[in-house]
Formats: sequence, C-alpha cells, structure tokens
Amino acid sequence: MLKAGSPPSPTRDLLFAVPPVLPLILATALVSTLVPEPAAELSFLKIAPDQYLAKPLIDYRHLGDMLTYIALASVHCVLCIGVVVYFVQRIGNLPAEQRRHATIFFCGAAVLTVGLIVYFALNSNSDALVQLGYKATCLALEQARLSTALVEDCFEPGETSALKLSASIPTLLGIATIVFAGAFTYGNARALPAIDEPNWREAIERRTKALQSSVYALSAVLVSSTVTITLFAHLPVALFADKSDLAKALSHYANGLSTFWGALFSLTLIATFAAPTYLLLQRAYSHEAAAGPIEDLRAWLHEHVFVSLRKQFVNAASLLAPLLVGPLSSLFSSLAGAG
Repeated sequence: MLKAGSPPSPTRDLLFAVPPVLPLILATALVSTLVPEPAAELSFLKIAPDQYLAKPLIDYRHLGDMLTYIALASVHCVLCIGVVVYFVQRIGNLPAEQRRHATIFFCGAAVLTVGLIVYFALNSNSDALVQLGYKATCLALEQARLSTALVEDCFEPGETSALKLSASIPTLLGIATIVFAGAFTYGNARALPAIDEPNWREAIERRTKALQSSVYALSAVLVSSTVTITLFAHLPVALFADKSDLAKALSHYANGLSTFWGALFSLTLIATFAAPTYLLLQRAYSHEAAAGPIEDLRAWLHEHVFVSLRKQFVNAASLLAPLLVGPLSSLFSSLAGAG
C-alpha cells in the first residue's frame, strides 16, 4: 500500500502521473467510432452554400461572435498563465524531498501530454476527437466563404490559420495547467510527518488547505476551458437564419460537445486530485488509529482533514455542474419531443 511517508520511488511517482492524462486518452478511444470516414474529411457534414445567410449579414454576425470568442479566450489564457505561475511558485517553495516527487510527477505527466499533442497533430485528419472538436466547426465556417481572413486554410492539412491558433492555444494552456496542478498537489501530499513528529498538526492542516486551494484554482481553469470550447463550437450557428433547421442542428451539436468536455474535465479534476487526497486521508486515518482514546485528536482530524477534503470536492462539483445541466436539459427535451 502506498504511504505518504514511504521511501522515494521514481517509478511510483511516474505511475501516479498517469491518472490526470488518462481521461483524455480514454476519450480519444471512445469517440473513435463516431466519424465513419476519416479519410473523407467530414464530407458527410458539408453544407450547401445556399443554406448560409447572405452578405453582409453573415459577416456582421460572424465578426461579432469572433470578437466575443477572442475576448473570452484571451481571459481564459491569462487565467491559465496566472494559475501556472501560481503552481510553479508553490512547487519551488516545497521542501527538497517533496519538490523531487513533484518534479518526477511533472516529467511523467509532461511526456504523456506532449505525446498526446504530437499524436493529435500527426493524425488531425483521422482522429475523431480532433475532427469533432475542431474540424467540424472549421468546416462549417470555411464553407461560408466569409470575408475575414481568420478562417482561411483552417481546414487544410498542415496549414496554420488564425482560427486554428485561436482554438489550440487556449486548449494547450488548459492542459498545461492540469499538469502543473497535479505535480504540485502530488508533491504537497508526499513526505507527510508522523504523529510523533513536532508540529505535525500544522503540517497536515497546511497541506490540506493547499490541496483545497489547488482544487479551486484548477476548477476555475476547467470551467473557463469548457466555456471557451462551448463558444467556439457555437460560432457557426449565427451563419444561418434564426430558428432554421441547420441553426438548431448546429446548436444541438455544440451543446453535446459542451457536455462531452464538461464531463471529461470533471473526470480530469477527480483524477488529478485522487492520489493527493488519498495520501492525506491515509495519513490522517493512521494518526486517528494511533491516537487511541484521545478524543480531542480525533475531533481535530475530523474537522481539519476529513470534513475539509469532503467540502472542497463538493464545492468543485458545484462549479462544474452548471456546465452539464444546460446541455443535458436540451438533450432530455429533445428526447421527450422525439417520443
């Protein structure tokens, strides 16, 4: 059994770097069957030119939506950079042994993440997650023959368009934040003091509070990531007449994409903090068992560790839940209508 104060093990630290990246790996595998003909470059989603709004209405609508998206994506990027700096500083302030654990964890998670990014880049025309998450939206925008240069070559293999950059940079920053958050919280939960060491209560309480603030910081980034992805997926909706069948279909698709990423980020949040939470709880339970009949110690552990950890995950869930409620309500309404 893994213990918070167990001897250093690089292999163990590397293994615990897998869970934060695992939800994205599983998502890539699960959606692989949703695109029937990857080589056809999403030909089944192509839209006839006469279905779009006429100029200049279509350009006005698109520019307005792009201004909104770029503004909020910029806020998201600034938030991610700020949170990354926060975690880098916290990692640098860890004691040497904990910093070593955090560094090994970071290296393992970074290698896995870079490997995934390279895979997506090399398989952008065949990977279903890339096609449904970016290229389907890009295809709808490119076929509209908009006047803005933002969407030029956005669907062409190997081309780097302004639209691709505006979608990829916020996503990459969000993923980087997950890696840094996981590294800090894992290092923070290692080398915990034993019950016979001085100031052990202060150390456990301090680390519990650090874990709590980390959950809130990463939750804010994941909420911002989901909102940014949702806005991007909704960009084509304004290119069609209000309440038209195509506008409704694209909005339905964007809501589904929002639900998918909201669920994925919820799993990522759990996976990132599962090991650090377990380490803190394991040491707290061992202290409670060692305390014997000392009721004040048990009461202190219950108040400062058990209740605190439970509350922080409930609060994090309350932040992510609204991202799922709206799209799921639309889904249930459509299913009820179909029935």
